[in-house]
Amino acid sequence: MSEMNGKAIATDTRVLEPITAKELESSTAKQSRKPATRQNKTININLDLDAGSSRAKFVIDGWSGSYPSIFKEVSGDLPSGISGCFSIGNKNYAVGRVTNSLNGEVVEAFKDNKIKFLHIWLIGALANHPDLLADIVDDRKYKGKPARLKVTLRLLSLSSSKRNDIAKILQGTKTFSFEGTVFEMEITNDNYLYPEGYGCALEAMKLIPQGIPEFHVLDLGGGTLTFSSYQVGKKPKAIEQTPASGNGMKAIIESLSIALARVDRGGIQYKKENLESALRNSKLLESGKHSVKYRHGTETLEIGDTVTHALSEWVSEMPIVERLLTKVSQALLNGQPVYATGGGMAISIVADWIVRYCCADITNPQFYIVENPQEINLTGLSNLA
Repeated sequence: MSEMNGKAIATDTRVLEPITAKELESSTAKQSRKPATRQNKTININLDLDAGSSRAKFVIDGWSGSYPSIFKEVSGDLPSGISGCFSIGNKNYAVGRVTNSLNGEVVEAFKDNKIKFLHIWLIGALANHPDLLADIVDDRKYKGKPARLKVTLRLLSLSSSKRNDIAKILQGTKTFSFEGTVFEMEITNDNYLYPEGYGCALEAMKLIPQGIPEFHVLDLGGGTLTFSSYQVGKKPKAIEQTPASGNGMKAIIESLSIALARVDRGGIQYKKENLESALRNSKLLESGKHSVKYRHGTETLEIGDTVTHALSEWVSEMPIVERLLTKVSQALLNGQPVYATGGGMAISIVADWIVRYCCADITNPQFYIVENPQEINLTGLSNLA
């Protein structure tokens, strides 16, 4: 306190401390810091996929599903509330049965071409789950921001030599749209490739008698018949795979169509999907024969005998099929177990005929059809966890 002209004047005697370089840097950083980018939380998904030539089968977080292996580029906008529809870029797609209801160009249908369009079959699996994508859309915190997926993938394929092609396809598809919402997708793993029938091999490991060093898997799928040999260990290791591409159930149905055409029934045309349905519904009779009923208009036709003729021709006219079934018989003769799987082995008349053919004149053959053969190749992968 000091006096001037009789008045008291207050003076601040505090010394101003200089700002240090560290404090200046911190202050500058706070001023230049950008606000955090708001993103929706990432949803982790486990997806097992087998994009067969007849049906694309999948398991998403334990939920099993499938759809016919057909996709269409849709003309016009996609409707909401319909399964199997999505967009990539400015192109709209539909997969599976919904393609029958929408106009557009069929790009791929029922071919052994799972790698070229792997991204379509993969997103198609997500879009064919009844709730998955819709729930993710509803649960987003930031409605104007993309939904985010991390997918742990396990893929069944004979194309192990095309690993690089598969990786390029998966890395090239990072976004898609579903009912107006953009999804960002990332494949989190690169060890996703497993041989055809591997789920069955994992399941078979639970059943193999102690002391057996080797077993085999016969896989009759929609497009391919495959015979695989596995070494018994902590996990099965494939030591040989022999595929007969193009000689699966589609070839059997083609042989059946030809055999039926030889029978004069007034010009009836047999549709592929109706023949598939008739085979799936085949039943074993007390006589030991199988009944296979085909519906045409108001008439029901019994075609069981013709099916057995078609199966005989499937073997006799396809040398690779005869070779694979002979390998099965030889393994059984050597006392080695064979486990049969695939959608074809879920059809009673087909499975029974193959068992009889392979086991003829062999005492106590160890030939087993696994439980749920149409699903086990994928669902059996749960044994890896």
